[in-house]
Amino acid sequence: MVPAISATFRHRGDQSHYGHGVSLVEQRSRAGVIWSGATTARARPWPDVPNRAVLLIGGSHNPTLELPDTPILQTWVDTLSHWGYDSVRTSPLAPIAATALSAVGFNTSQKLALLERPHTAPVIVAQPLRSARPRFPLLRMPAPSVVEAILRIDRAAFGDDWMMDQQTFHEALHATRRARIFVSCNDRELTGFVIAGTTDSYGFIQRLAVHPDFQRRGVAGSLVQNSLSWIHSRGCRTTVVNTEVSNSAALSIYERNGFVPLDYNLLVMERQLSV
Repeated sequence: MVPAISATFRHRGDQSHYGHGVSLVEQRSRAGVIWSGATTARARPWPDVPNRAVLLIGGSHNPTLELPDTPILQTWVDTLSHWGYDSVRTSPLAPIAATALSAVGFNTSQKLALLERPHTAPVIVAQPLRSARPRFPLLRMPAPSVVEAILRIDRAAFGDDWMMDQQTFHEALHATRRARIFVSCNDRELTGFVIAGTTDSYGFIQRLAVHPDFQRRGVAGSLVQNSLSWIHSRGCRTTVVNTEVSNSAALSIYERNGFVPLDYNLLVMERQLSV
């Protein structure tokens, strides 16, 4: 599962103009922010794959988002190639944005079902779980040992190709106005976690993972219930989550907890780059 909401980023560094209505702020080597009109995209290395870029497009989940014209998108591709990347993957995109990128050689790498749950009544939590910091506004991050345990579980659950790293973890926490992490434990060992967030009246399940040794024991369901209860307590009207369309176990958990699929999927797009 890929977080559904893109973060809001602060920009630093020198601004350059690349033509075709593109402006670029480079924050550090091979990472920066691209502006094209009202569209903002941030590029950085993919976790543990330094030659693959991840392109985080602002508002990419929005079904009405329209990306710039093809010549401008080609400039994005040329910039990433100039930075020395061999390939690029995007954040999850709604169909209109995904179609625009397909015109410059992107193909679908992952298809995600997008589900929504209305909050019409309090959520009954069968097994309350403890909340790991942070509480937002940000007061304190979880202890480093907790973060390390969360990332180990994430790698075990999602594999090397789709795991979070430290930066992705921080982005998931900051993608919404408020965030909360709930964890499950067995003999003081973390077995699963969920990152939940709220912005205005909307709730989001940003990341859910259970270690394979503890899957199919009700852990994921408890994590979902605890996150939904917290989201409901924040006065949210609805909660959104995404998961891979082939992940029948996750889809079943979400549907048992009141989620229904929306009428469009999100697509992670990818293309090779020529250096």
